[in-house]
Amino acid sequence: MNDEPWYGAKCIFLHAKGAGRSKQFYEERVVLIKAENFDKAVSRAEVMAEEYAKGLDGCAYAGFMNVFHIFDEQIGDGTEVYSLMRKSDLSKDEYLDKFYDTGAERSGGAEASSS
Repeated sequence: MNDEPWYGAKCIFLHAKGAGRSKQFYEERVVLIKAENFDKAVSRAEVMAEEYAKGLDGCAYAGFMNVFHIFDEQIGDGTEVYSLMRKSDLSKDEYLDKFYDTGAERSGGAEASSS
């Protein structure tokens, strides 16, 4: 059995205009990685990000990655696979509007309307 720890790696991708899209969009993608240590997890995530982008027409890895060490010993229902904490003086509504609810998100395959 492989005792290497798990990591969650969030990478950002740019999907350019074209291929049926009138606007570019960014994708935040989180993958699970098993690696000997944090540095090797980062290296694997970089390779995986480049391969993912190469496999999609008009997609480019934006060069941003954030790796999270998963502390649970077993992966299963409810396992935290990624977490990011950010200092901010914004109110809850301002924070969500700025980072997560801009009106330009795509989720579940449906493009959000822009307001």
